[in-house]
Amino acid sequence: MLLIELSEHEIHSFDSNGVAMRFMPTVGGTSIHLARVAAGGMLGRHPTVRRQLFAVVAGRGEVQAGDEPRVPIGPGSLVVWEPGEVHQTWATTDLTAVVVETSEELDVDAAR
Repeated sequence: MLLIELSEHEIHSFDSNGVAMRFMPTVGGTSIHLARVAAGGMLGRHPTVRRQLFAVVAGRGEVQAGDEPRVPIGPGSLVVWEPGEVHQTWATTDLTAVVVETSEELDVDAAR
């Protein structure tokens, strides 16, 4: 068994505030992170580099892609942004999410 204590890093890029991430080791071409966004915090507007999945584990917030309207999210919500898609996330309560960045194809039907 290997036990790794993941340190938390505050994120300020893209004018983000109230955001902390724990970065897990990369698996192949896939990165997995644990994101914590404090109530009132924001992951600032930025484009994805690879396909990005944002799975809300706890809390509530809103997401936006491009100039589309904001959409509410909560526990069980899975947001998928495609490469190059500009997006932003707001937390209305303390929010915890698993973030996966990958170049792999998705089997969306398996998640339903």
